[in-house]
Amino acid sequence: RILENAGITFTTIAVSGRPYTRNQIPAQYDGTGYLGEINGARLPWNFNIDLRADKRFTIKATKESRPMYANLYFRVQNLLNTKNISNVYGATGSPQNDGYLLSELGQDRVDDVANTGRGQEAFIDAYSWGLLSPGNYFLPRRMYLGITFDF
Repeated sequence: RILENAGITFTTIAVSGRPYTRNQIPAQYDGTGYLGEINGARLPWNFNIDLRADKRFTIKATKESRPMYANLYFRVQNLLNTKNISNVYGATGSPQNDGYLLSELGQDRVDDVANTGRGQEAFIDAYSWGLLSPGNYFLPRRMYLGITFDF
């Protein structure tokens, strides 16, 4: 009876892509102006599976007192380690590139940095690191092991 008082649960969530409004002009880490209709663009689909397995054990059970239980559980969020997109830059629709450095304004900024004598490549690299916002993606796989007591 090893499976007595045990359980396993899979939770699956699929989201068809929430709406957002596209930006017309790329700006630093964002955009300005509106392109198309309000909420006329959509984020990509997201798909996620979570897992929870648990087993309940009786710790103390006497005729005089109420029983005490321990529930040992193992939980995995984002079981498949899917890299789901939660947000995008409005001008490009990409979670990794806002389009600013390729725009006219961005090129002027890069030229200004070069004119001051600072490293142009260092500026571009530092700006690109700033674009890698972890807030544009849902969290990767996480695992939890725990125990709860009922009395």
